[in-house]
Amino acid sequence: MSSHWMDVCAHFMDSGEYNEAALRLDEILKDEPANDHAWYLKGIALRKMGEFAGSLEALDRALEINSSNPDYWRNRGLALSNLGRHSEAVESCNKAIALDPAQARTWIIRGFSFHCMGSYDDALSCYARAIELNPMGPDGRRAWNNRGAALDNLHRHEEAIESYDEAIMIDPFDLYAWNNKGVALSALRRHEEAVRCFEKAIEIEPGYATAWKNRGIGLKALGLEAEAEESLQRAKDLGLD
Repeated sequence: MSSHWMDVCAHFMDSGEYNEAALRLDEILKDEPANDHAWYLKGIALRKMGEFAGSLEALDRALEINSSNPDYWRNRGLALSNLGRHSEAVESCNKAIALDPAQARTWIIRGFSFHCMGSYDDALSCYARAIELNPMGPDGRRAWNNRGAALDNLHRHEEAIESYDEAIMIDPFDLYAWNNKGVALSALRRHEEAVRCFEKAIEIEPGYATAWKNRGIGLKALGLEAEAEESLQRAKDLGLD
């Protein structure tokens, strides 16, 4: 791939113009059908566009040409997870880990796939490995947040709250961590604290319907019926049943 075309594709990818990036990559692939990196980038662009089947097909083409790149296997795992094919996603992540065991993001994707299959202990092991490799930054935040969700599913809510707090420490504007912490607090019947967490998530993103709904449920548990109904109605107005 020429440096010019690489720069053009990188520009469109970085600016979120994934459709344009995919079109440029198709032009490259007409002339260079054995260009594994172009197939890989196309797979990423299609996934970003929500075209998960197309993404998987492009990544499979990349791997037919070069099966030794762990990034290709990792992103294939993510595409499979997006398609709900979680056991296959785990297998793809296993391939990536065999080639590069030090990539935290691969462990997170593998953990999420186990999580979606209800294998929460396996998911926790993956998240623990990801945190060991990268406890801070976006990957660390994601691993801590996902770890909390797995712990919640195991009814280990106190530990889950600690995990969400780690995510929030990394990024105080992580609205999902605030919402999830509120859910864990609600499970422990600590409704006042839970409502404050939901309100923090709403402060960060006023259009976050799930937090409005959870706030309404929390307020109702506190006996604040009028405020609860307002919050629940706001969630409905934002499209959440």
